[in-house]
Amino acid sequence: MPETSVDLSGQWDGEFSYPAGEGPVTPFVATLVQRGNSVTGNISEPDLHLPGATAEATFVGVVTGEAVDFTKTYRKVVWGYVHPVDYVGQIREKGNVIAGVWSLLDMNGRFEMRRHATRELAEEREAEIEIER
Repeated sequence: MPETSVDLSGQWDGEFSYPAGEGPVTPFVATLVQRGNSVTGNISEPDLHLPGATAEATFVGVVTGEAVDFTKTYRKVVWGYVHPVDYVGQIREKGNVIAGVWSLLDMNGRFEMRRHATRELAEEREAEIEIER
């Protein structure tokens, strides 16, 4: 199984949307840990059923080349958060973006997540590496 050329470990900011605008665009924060082709982590997002509360989830999945596939499982089983959610995405922008689709039962939507570090910091790091060469 080919490994990705970048380590996805770290903090990520993201959002997911529902099909045909059936729900709000929902922001989330994810912490990823990659070990070889395995990826695990945690996700925090607003709880859509309890305003002001946070829904917490864990996930486990695989990275194959530039593809990421993981399953999110909510920690507390409360109304609306019973079933696991599957995510399938592509790694883009030199490992700083993962974008794709999520699916839950007969529903699916889009998601995108970006590394927590700002683009400016990433560009500065790349420039420093080029200077050192």
